[in-house]
Amino acid sequence: MANRFKGHVLLWITVILWGVSFVATKIVVEYIPPVSAALIRFLIASIFLIIFVKKRIKYSKKEFLFLSIAAFFGITAYFLFENTALIHTTASNGALIISTTPIVFLIFSDIVKRKFSNKIRYFGTLIAFIGVAVLVFNGRFILDLNPIGDLLMFGSVISWVLYTVYLEKLHHYDNLPVTKDLNILGMIFFVPFSLIEIVRSTSEIDFSIFLNFNAVMGLLYLGIFCSAVGYIFWNSAIRLVGAKTTMNGIYFIPVVTVISEAILLKTIPNLFTIIGAVLVISGTYVSEMKGKKAI
Repeated sequence: MANRFKGHVLLWITVILWGVSFVATKIVVEYIPPVSAALIRFLIASIFLIIFVKKRIKYSKKEFLFLSIAAFFGITAYFLFENTALIHTTASNGALIISTTPIVFLIFSDIVKRKFSNKIRYFGTLIAFIGVAVLVFNGRFILDLNPIGDLLMFGSVISWVLYTVYLEKLHHYDNLPVTKDLNILGMIFFVPFSLIEIVRSTSEIDFSIFLNFNAVMGLLYLGIFCSAVGYIFWNSAIRLVGAKTTMNGIYFIPVVTVISEAILLKTIPNLFTIIGAVLVISGTYVSEMKGKKAI
């Protein structure tokens, strides 16, 4: 019981950190191209983790392969797909597609394990997804299909599912050094993509970012709190409460984003925002609490 409570606390902290991250990302990408910004973000995270996490792990060849696959999909591929997709599709489409991750993972996990979850868990997950849809569209149901961008965004969904699957294969190791190694490998995998972006870019990186307080704070927040601390807490939550429960936390990220925008930008949430948030909370509750009782 104590471990589950700790897992839920870590999950909620991560959701809050990642929910606010969109504000910091918007500031940073005004100065640095998206892929290079991601590289710098995980470089900061890697340096932070190298300084504070001294323990090392001696992986077998098979385990190192699992680690590399998890790092590539959970860090490099995820952000490459997401950042590229948002060039071709709308933010609303992107947010909605990313919110299918818990459902996709639930189906994928059940197929692989050949043991299907209780129907009530599926029902609760679907209700939470509908809540995210209400939140994203905010009363304006305009589904603007963008095949290339939408397919790329689904690439992010699949990447996060594969990250979770391969991460679970390393749960017998201490979470801190595993997360450190994941960040370092993910950062290294970004290097060739960043070089390609720089070569193809018609504009130069605006180095004045390092003189801009908000931009620097944004980078530090993304690197230290979202990438280093966030991944540590998320990975710990998976160990403590399970991957399916942790995945449902994704539904709350848009809710946190809306709340943070209301606080920082002083916007008043409308009726659709409130209804969406209630559906997300209710659906997650049904999935977790009712699903367990019915099993």
